Amino acid sequence: MIQSSQVTIYDVAEKAGVSPATVSRVLNAPEKVGEKKRQLVLDVIKELNFVPKADAVINARKTYKKIAVIAPFFTQPSFMQRLRGVAEVLAPEHYELVIYSIGTAVDLNNYVTSLVVQKRVDGLILFCVQINEQMQEMLKNAGFPVCFVEQVYDDFDCIVIDNKKGGKTAAEYFYNLGCRNPGFIGEKSYLDYSVPATEDRLAGFKKYFASKGIDIAPQNIWLGEFAEDKLDVGINAYLNQMEDLDCVFCSSDLIATRFFYLARQKGIKCPEKLKILGFDDIDISQYVGLSSIDQHLEESGRQAAQQILERIANPEKSTISIKLPLHVVERNTTC
Repeated sequence: MIQSSQVTIYDVAEKAGVSPATVSRVLNAPEKVGEKKRQLVLDVIKELNFVPKADAVINARKTYKKIAVIAPFFTQPSFMQRLRGVAEVLAPEHYELVIYSIGTAVDLNNYVTSLVVQKRVDGLILFCVQINEQMQEMLKNAGFPVCFVEQVYDDFDCIVIDNKKGGKTAAEYFYNLGCRNPGFIGEKSYLDYSVPATEDRLAGFKKYFASKGIDIAPQNIWLGEFAEDKLDVGINAYLNQMEDLDCVFCSSDLIATRFFYLARQKGIKCPEKLKILGFDDIDISQYVGLSSIDQHLEESGRQAAQQILERIANPEKSTISIKLPLHVVERNTTC
């Protein structure tokens, strides 16, 4: 077998039965190569232990002082608060953050493939994403530590948010306040590569009330798109048809804040007539007086970054899953 230090892009191309240009595209622009051919080239790269010349020079430095973060919903405040926690841990160690915002499953696949093949980061954190078995195997052999936040996979460090428990916590809180006619509003999870947080929170919410003999009527559940114009239309329609609701759990603070505003526009008094609870406890919640379930966003980022640094220092340490607690922060919309 050719020694890895002697393997060239031409060796990879010959064994894979493709052109050197195709190998180059797999390395630098994988989205431009069909999945079947791309995987064939990746398999040959792994078999021959091929390292691109430029990367071989970088590899001699041993570290790049870069940590990558991959996440959907890049512009949402919850992401920024998590990122703040990551930066808090990494900044003193002089690591550069490289952020990849994904909008499609193809984006996710391409970014992961590029990072694994090119090996130009020291670690990778994935926020709120789901991956298939093939991608799991790719990341297991990435050669750098990987940590998931809000999802659990075997053989990886994970920072766990139990969204079903979050829904149960909201329901139990409302029930203890005397609420017996609950409603739910959330953003529908339509992305197959993201964690279905809304549906999990709804499931936990419904299950607890069902255990108390209370079924939530279908018309009191609304799942829709987050875009502001569609969200406002959906909330207004919900407010116009609701009858005798005494509490509403919103799947995020952004939705809860909008719901609170539109309810007041219609003269609905909160919390006297209607109690509202959000989820995330983002910064703005305290300024608008929104009660929320705190999922410790910054702490999840800190924990993820800490796991990456610990695994860089000790690659052989056992993987760990850290489950963060959830608790209600009471403000003006419930008390």
